[in-house]
Amino acid sequence: MAGTSWTITDGNGMQHQIEYKVKTWGGAQITVDGNIYKVKSSNWFVNLIDYSIDFPGVNCHVIVIGKKVRLAVNGTYNDDGTAYEPIANIPAWIYVLVVLSVVGGWFFGGLICMAIGLLFSTVYISAALEKKTGKVITFFIIFVVICIVFLGLNLALQGIV
Repeated sequence: MAGTSWTITDGNGMQHQIEYKVKTWGGAQITVDGNIYKVKSSNWFVNLIDYSIDFPGVNCHVIVIGKKVRLAVNGTYNDDGTAYEPIANIPAWIYVLVVLSVVGGWFFGGLICMAIGLLFSTVYISAALEKKTGKVITFFIIFVVICIVFLGLNLALQGIV
């Protein structure tokens, strides 16, 4: 059971405890001052949660992308001071890359490349949510190179090349 917790002081000077946990059996939950709220990902492929909590004079958001958990208080992330932006929808072209990576991996490199394609797909989605398009393209190019190498090895082992 992994967890992250924060203590927040509201506009009236009262302290509140916020905790995010992932249980082995039962999924993710957010505990606010002892009250437990079960939360589910808004994405089928990557754990994606944006849970809003309001206290007098304070607005908090627990943000989970994959395994990375952050807290935004009044529009600012408390870990690095950057501005909070609501989680955007994942662009359709990212899902095209996911399908190409998984299906293309299977056809060009077999089960190993398909598994690598699944792993890289999580990177595509996470990077797209962080608006890092260059990272998505770089990882896709790396994946294509890996598939070409595996295809060459498969053809060489079969004596075709």
